[in-house]
Amino acid sequence: MKKILIPVDGSIHSTDAMNYVVTVSPVLQETIFSLFHVQPILSDYIVEEARKNPKAMEKLKQLYEDNEARAKELLDRHKDHLIRSGVPGERIEAQTRRRKEGTSKDIIQQALSGAADGILIARRGLSKIQDTLIGSTTRSIIDHNANIPVWVVDGEISSRNILVSVDGSTSSKKALDYVLDLITKNPDVELTLFHVQPSLKDYCEIDFTEAQEANENQEDVAKIVEQANRQCIENFMQYARQKISEKGIDEDKLNFKTQSVRMNIGKAVIDEFRQGDYGTVVAGKRGIGNKFFMGSVSNYLITHLENGALWIVP
Repeated sequence: MKKILIPVDGSIHSTDAMNYVVTVSPVLQETIFSLFHVQPILSDYIVEEARKNPKAMEKLKQLYEDNEARAKELLDRHKDHLIRSGVPGERIEAQTRRRKEGTSKDIIQQALSGAADGILIARRGLSKIQDTLIGSTTRSIIDHNANIPVWVVDGEISSRNILVSVDGSTSSKKALDYVLDLITKNPDVELTLFHVQPSLKDYCEIDFTEAQEANENQEDVAKIVEQANRQCIENFMQYARQKISEKGIDEDKLNFKTQSVRMNIGKAVIDEFRQGDYGTVVAGKRGIGNKFFMGSVSNYLITHLENGALWIVP
């Protein structure tokens, strides 16, 4: 079984996360959803005073008990919502603990200690008009977590279809493998691989030495890039078809779309998401040789995707 850790609180953002779980649960039938709440930290003054004053110690113990009771009530409420919405109770866990190093660090540590296969967290804008900004906790989890995929959820999501942004890199293969390991055989989901053709960019590992020595002009180099990119993507598609065959997934559920770059590549992905019937976008955190390409795309998607979920695969 796979496990997805879901940090929750009492906000509308956590409700969005729960509703997304309800949407994708039928697709992720071999997945456990682990709800997790970090209890608020208490004042250092109260803790220090409790060491010297028995009455303060009693008050401290009461505060701890109250926080834990509220946390359990919150977790029970979210769990009941999932069960009433059709998610099997045996696939839901609920845990809480006191804050130790900080909310984001505690969430990452919980994911690591629990061998989570992903962290699902809501994307929180600082205001309604600042939709390109996300909450500090969400950003910190993305930036300081090197190994665990992060699912960033924004708004209402109804579609189970998945759009995977690919560039033919090892990171793209990891992202595809991650998706295929989560979805079950013949799921009620369409999987679309979306590729934006590069211009003069080192999309694939192209050796420009020969072109430089021959002093070829930019047009000739562009043709080399186009040809190498085409071969790279053809190889990737062969890899994709082999993988879905191994997983027993109907190849009719796999779509492939490509377009020439005319804009910001992240924007091209966002436009495809808005125009198609998708609920989730998947992107690698890095591109070829850990270079900037997919990193810049995933960063754009983090800050601009609305009413959708983004899976960032390291």
